[in-house]
Amino acid sequence: MEGKRYSRRNYEEMRRRRLRQVMRQRMAVFGVCIVLIAAGVITGIRAWRGHQEEQQAVRQAEEVKEVIAAGYEEFLGQEVQETAAVQDSGHQGNDFAQWVAEQYPEEMAAGLPEAVADGDFTSEEAYQVLGATMHVLSDGYQGLLKDADTAKSNGICLKADENDSEAHGGNGSHGKDTVTVTVAGDLCLEEDGFVIDKYDERNDLEACISPEILDITQNADIFYLNHEYTVSDRGEALAGKLYTFRAKPERMALLEEMGTDLVSLANNHIYDYGEEGMLDTLDYLDEAQIPYVGGGRNMEEAGRPIYFIINGMKIGFVAASNAELTLYTPAAGEDSPGILEAYDTALYDQVITEASKECDYLIAYIHWGPEDVNQYADYQTVQGKEFLDAGADIVVGGHPHVLQGMEYMDGKPVIYSMGDFWFNGETKYTGLLNLEISVDGLEQMSFTPCLQTGFTTQYIEDSGEQREMFDFLENLSPNVQIDDQGVITERQE
Repeated sequence: MEGKRYSRRNYEEMRRRRLRQVMRQRMAVFGVCIVLIAAGVITGIRAWRGHQEEQQAVRQAEEVKEVIAAGYEEFLGQEVQETAAVQDSGHQGNDFAQWVAEQYPEEMAAGLPEAVADGDFTSEEAYQVLGATMHVLSDGYQGLLKDADTAKSNGICLKADENDSEAHGGNGSHGKDTVTVTVAGDLCLEEDGFVIDKYDERNDLEACISPEILDITQNADIFYLNHEYTVSDRGEALAGKLYTFRAKPERMALLEEMGTDLVSLANNHIYDYGEEGMLDTLDYLDEAQIPYVGGGRNMEEAGRPIYFIINGMKIGFVAASNAELTLYTPAAGEDSPGILEAYDTALYDQVITEASKECDYLIAYIHWGPEDVNQYADYQTVQGKEFLDAGADIVVGGHPHVLQGMEYMDGKPVIYSMGDFWFNGETKYTGLLNLEISVDGLEQMSFTPCLQTGFTTQYIEDSGEQREMFDFLENLSPNVQIDDQGVITERQE
């Protein structure tokens, strides 16, 4: 009996152990199932959240693109007309917005959503986030900035600053937030009896133009002057004309040494040696890759604006002349070289208006006014306002060979005459007009005081003499004040 009881106890113990083992196995399996279920739930939640976030990102991107598209449509309506190529292709704001999304994926995720949160997309906001104004972006979208040759064929010069490998703000970065434009007056490199004789004596440009001046012209983003002579070995001087100016082709090196980026040909001496002399001048400028405005091989070229894209902004230039009392210099024709005339200002007004719609800031040059007279004529005031009203942001004049006054009209400046920059042996004030341009317009305008004397142009270094010159300019100007640093502002009455 005892053996049986022992066997039964042993059997019960073994049974309990198996039950406990089974329970432990079942609990382990259950635990694994719980873990797997939890992991699946978490994964599902994460996937759901990821899907929701992805959908939200897609919705946000679409909303951003909608605002960009509307902003571009408004910009086209208010500012510019699309090129014929774009109109033919049927491109609209939605296509532009998609292009922006593809070109600027990082900014689409961060930057643009905040910028368009108010429902607007302006050129200023484009510049702040993408480093390029709407004009520059539009040109990029239209394919006008594909490469330097394509840009050049559309009258656009791409110029990168040292901090920006993409001249047109290609990937949203730019080196600085302003463009410096330095404007000089008349340059004449006539070979006989003018400044070239002095240069040939010294064979050193810094002996003829102060290093301080050259430092400014060479380092400006854009240095612009009036090219008042022909460059040629051909042609005959116009019969009956008192002064005719011509330089040898090798003198082009001086323009390059000055840092010249652009010249105006809208003057009364570019045709001094006839059609051959003018055509040669155009060829040599093209060879030196120095663009020009106000003159050309035909009317289309003479009236063509030139634009510079730099630091994400687009700066425009146009030029015309109405300076001659006796007409020696022809207007460009459909197939003949000459200048853009403005004796009847309607055509120049049209050129200004159309150019102003294509850029962020437009500089209009005009060759006008009485010679060797510091006081500008009444008609210059009338025309200056007319050119501003047509769309110019500033009007800069030349031809009188001396400085004339300046005037603000509705907040915009007219510089009646920049005088001679480096022209002859006469002693007279001259200088450089320096414009600091931002996406908001003209940030600062200043004048570098200089003196042309003895066939050289010298920087006026003495502060007292500088002040005398600034006072001289102020006295010629109805509503301008110039501080001791040469900064020009509108005088408030």
